[in-house]
Amino acid sequence: MRLQFFKRCIILLLCPLRSLAEWNPKMAGPDQDQLRKGERTRRRLKKTALRLFAQRGLENVSIRDIQAAAGQKNNGSITYYFASRDALIREIVADVAAVLDQDNNRRLDALEARGGPTSVREVAEILLPIVRRGEKDEQNDLDQLLFFTSVMISRRDLLFEATADADRATRRCFHHILRLAPEMPKEIINQRLHLMLLFALSAGASMESGKDGRRNLSSLWDRASAEHNLADIMAGMITAPVSAKTLAAAGAPASDQPDRGD
Repeated sequence: MRLQFFKRCIILLLCPLRSLAEWNPKMAGPDQDQLRKGERTRRRLKKTALRLFAQRGLENVSIRDIQAAAGQKNNGSITYYFASRDALIREIVADVAAVLDQDNNRRLDALEARGGPTSVREVAEILLPIVRRGEKDEQNDLDQLLFFTSVMISRRDLLFEATADADRATRRCFHHILRLAPEMPKEIINQRLHLMLLFALSAGASMESGKDGRRNLSSLWDRASAEHNLADIMAGMITAPVSAKTLAAAGAPASDQPDRGD
């Protein structure tokens, strides 16, 4: 009996920690169920928060609002699962950014495999603010875009912090844009890159709202040309000639603006 006990101790020490569940299923089963329940609660809180933030804006949603809408009776649910309201926002941002980054990297890989990109517009197509790629949950897509836009406008510091590990596709796209764009002062191209992203997110949210049947927006986005035109506009924000007035304000001589011949 004692020898068998020591054998089990040795095996446990040599096996991964997950083996503990196999040795004592009566103990591990409820724990695993509780873990799954906790993960379901986390997901429900995040989805509820995403919807409320998208509908009302970041500053108009309290922890109490989220807990009530998610059906949580425990007033400490948010701080239990996410430590703080900012931590919750940060995690939602990271989730949405990861989806976008994965999809954009895949599409950029395919474009590079074909020898591209060869124009700023090709890169703009990669950056089109479309979360859904064949999925059915269109309301969630709209919520993601509205939420992302709200965070970018009001909490840019948190946005950049939360997407630090999920911006590889954006950085790759920016690298190609810098390579393909007309020459201009660094200050100007940086402004244009950030303004293009801000505009794209706002336009994307408007596009998804139009698909939702909102009359004042559907007439704008129900044309077959709309999405293609959005890519044109995004590219134009980068490639538009820099005026002499802007160059002067940036402290660069007008001669820095090349003659593009078009």
